[in-house]
Amino acid sequence: MAGLTLILNTAESHIQYALLEGGALLHSCSFLASKGGVEVLAPSLNDAFLRMHRSMDGISRIACVAGPGNFTGLRIGLSTAAALARVLGARQAGLDYLQCLAANAPARPGEETLVLVKARSGLAFSARFLTGADGVPRSTHPARLLDTRQATRESLGSPAYVVGSGAELLPFPVPSLRDPLSTLPSVASLMLCAGLVDWDQAGCGDIAPVYLRDCDAVENLGQISLSLGRDPEQAKTEFDRLTARPAGGAQP
Repeated sequence: MAGLTLILNTAESHIQYALLEGGALLHSCSFLASKGGVEVLAPSLNDAFLRMHRSMDGISRIACVAGPGNFTGLRIGLSTAAALARVLGARQAGLDYLQCLAANAPARPGEETLVLVKARSGLAFSARFLTGADGVPRSTHPARLLDTRQATRESLGSPAYVVGSGAELLPFPVPSLRDPLSTLPSVASLMLCAGLVDWDQAGCGDIAPVYLRDCDAVENLGQISLSLGRDPEQAKTEFDRLTARPAGGAQP
């Protein structure tokens, strides 16, 4: 397919994007946007295209990190990707955030990388990756939510590298990258994972988010209900009714 490829990552507190043409990097940007990210991303993209004297109409592929990660952060990237895809008719594909981080590790073929990404209250999104002969880290176990407070050296095994923002939550030292940017995927890592996408099979439909846990509002529904003078059980019943999928899996 001709055209430009846009890569987006908003899984944690930083916003990252990269623009590729024919596999070559045209432009990349990374900045901290713990608040107001949705108001910053679109203007930043527009400014980048203006400075390159290019048109967004040239975007034909959008690879956006689907998760797991921060609920609000993921929605910023995924909603931006969805809006652009609708306007431009671009194809979309989701990227595994944990794989993007695993690609940061200089692991040799046959070496394992453990990825830990902060969730909340001592929890971390966790997955293991084995680097293949082609240099690509591939998952060996399904991603899960790990309570780092209960983790032991024995339970983690002996990975060659431990990367991601959740590594600092472990109660013991681990072999990890010393580069402080190891808690963010490098541009090269994002490009590697985007390069694995089979764009012939990708469609224009929205990318399904990967959360692995409910957002804070859902987890705190009981306390929120009480603060509003409502019965927590009734609020939970109403929430389940409003968010239930009807037969066939269609959105209500």
